[in-house]
Amino acid sequence: MRERLGTAVRDLVFHRAVVNVPTLSVGHYREMMERTAGPVIKLVETLQKSDPAKLAAFRKDFDAVASEYFDENILQQGYLMTRATKV
Repeated sequence: MRERLGTAVRDLVFHRAVVNVPTLSVGHYREMMERTAGPVIKLVETLQKSDPAKLAAFRKDFDAVASEYFDENILQQGYLMTRATKV
């Protein structure tokens, strides 16, 4: 982050944590994202009309990535919060 922000900021602080999202399965989570997350909604709408094969590939890839973070009906979403003061 320091490299990306360079000298434009000072007092760079980080906080890393995990959000545990309860879900029945990876497929249930993906379906919920397809109904509620704006960018995913738009992607699904576009691919349903223009390229159903790409939509199927997206869903397969999404499930594969999410399954690495899914255990016992919990999807763990790690994040890094970055805070800085603009110079």
